[in-house]
Amino acid sequence: MKTILVACGTGIATSTVAAKKCEGICKEAGIQVKTVQCKAAETASKVKVIKPDVIVGTTDIPGDIGDTPLLNGRCLLTGVGLKQFKEDLVNAVK
Repeated sequence: MKTILVACGTGIATSTVAAKKCEGICKEAGIQVKTVQCKAAETASKVKVIKPDVIVGTTDIPGDIGDTPLLNGRCLLTGVGLKQFKEDLVNAVK
């Protein structure tokens, strides 16, 4: 199972919405995923521990995330650029 790390400013509300939408996108594509939520400031340390397949950030992500793909998840809230995001997310977790 692939893992998506979803980060927002506080790791609570926005990341919950984004995580659910990511799960739905992947389900539509027939891909089973696990989402883990965190604060943006925790992302670099979480990457080292859980080794996600992709990071979805709804805000700027500080620190070193290595070579883990990072997708801008703001479109999950605004709808702008959502089609491209869906393609990128599915490709990242195939």
